[in-house]
Amino acid sequence: MTPYTTDQLLTALDEALTAADQRGGTFSICFVDDGGHVLLHVRQPGATVGAADSALSKARTAVWLGGDTGALPPTAPVIPALAAGVPWPLAVFPGGLLLRHHGTIAGAIGVGGSVDPANDAAVATAAHTRLAAT
Repeated sequence: MTPYTTDQLLTALDEALTAADQRGGTFSICFVDDGGHVLLHVRQPGATVGAADSALSKARTAVWLGGDTGALPPTAPVIPALAAGVPWPLAVFPGGLLLRHHGTIAGAIGVGGSVDPANDAAVATAAHTRLAAT
């Protein structure tokens, strides 16, 4: 169960969309709960279908691994072993940020859509910062 209300998620989404507009790209932004279940998922007009899959994978990977995506290089020897036990595609690029509430995993944010993963991470950070303030 998520500790966040729909209004809080929508406010965080608004922050993410503002950050996306500042980067001039189109993104998909996904919020999941601590079980990896979608709470809110928006694909901006013009964002690729792949961006939606990427955002969901990044959010779920953050929950599954208990940390932000991008921490392991995609060529790390542990990746195949991890991927074998994950029931969805494992994302290793930045853009998935774990959400904690009172020290407990509360879910994650995933952002996809940019050719530069740093942009995905920046958009995710905008939403994460907003939720962390609640």
